[in-house]
Amino acid sequence: MTIKITNLQFFVAVATSQNLTQAAQRLHRTPAAVSLSLKQLEEELGGALFEGERKNQLSPLGRFVLLEAQRELTHFERTISTIKTYAKAETGLVRVAAVPSFAITLLPPLLKQFHEEHPQFHLDIRDMDSERVVQAVLNGEVDIGIATVPASIPNVTQEFLFSDAFCVVCAASNPLCALSRPVRWSDLEGHTFINSGMGGAINAAEFRHIRDQSTLSVRNTTSLLALVAQGMGVTLLPELLSRSANSTHLSFLSLEDKRFMRTVSVITPPRDSLNHASYTFLKALKASRLPSTG
Repeated sequence: MTIKITNLQFFVAVATSQNLTQAAQRLHRTPAAVSLSLKQLEEELGGALFEGERKNQLSPLGRFVLLEAQRELTHFERTISTIKTYAKAETGLVRVAAVPSFAITLLPPLLKQFHEEHPQFHLDIRDMDSERVVQAVLNGEVDIGIATVPASIPNVTQEFLFSDAFCVVCAASNPLCALSRPVRWSDLEGHTFINSGMGGAINAAEFRHIRDQSTLSVRNTTSLLALVAQGMGVTLLPELLSRSANSTHLSFLSLEDKRFMRTVSVITPPRDSLNHASYTFLKALKASRLPSTG
């Protein structure tokens, strides 16, 4: 048995109007078309929906069908409204997790423009280290991740965004600032090194020795910079962060060793699982002019 949704709509209109001609006017159909629709529905159901020909009194079957049809049509209308709303992007949630260096430098202007163009979207932005970004995407906590990630991650889509070099960050009063050349690994000997967790891909023996000797680790970028500004030690961070450092107590010094770059990628679940809002943001992110600092 196949019952068309239009047949139910026509039946409800007639049943609630108790007048076929008035129902036809509401439906913008001819009385003949509405009458044919009712006949088709009765044939599908195998019984009469009205008592007599005037269509002003429901049969027992008609009363039951009216209740069920009204419930189904309400659900149908709600579904159509939801679909239209989604398609028109009238609502939507964008969940993004990004490494701090991106979250506090390149992301704000992108978010500002995106919010101005799509004020109907709800934005949920989080900053965390690369490992946690990857886990947040894999666990379904966020839809878009921006981080330094392994060469390949199962079950996600990964696309290159930009790369930048590492630099030494120290207090403005640190003797390293007096060097008239880029910093060498050997220059860091004798300085307290604060491990930020970044630079894991740097396999230079000199750096590994410095990092392994560190007794202080700080993963929060804001706290890390505050400690460095207080002269507690030096650290290694992406050059991108130098754009956000307003403190006059910090210096970002170039490294002589340029072999190692940080690569930042955007990772998402399979593209067909993204909601419309997140997909729209992803397109804006990829279309933005992200400067390479390396």
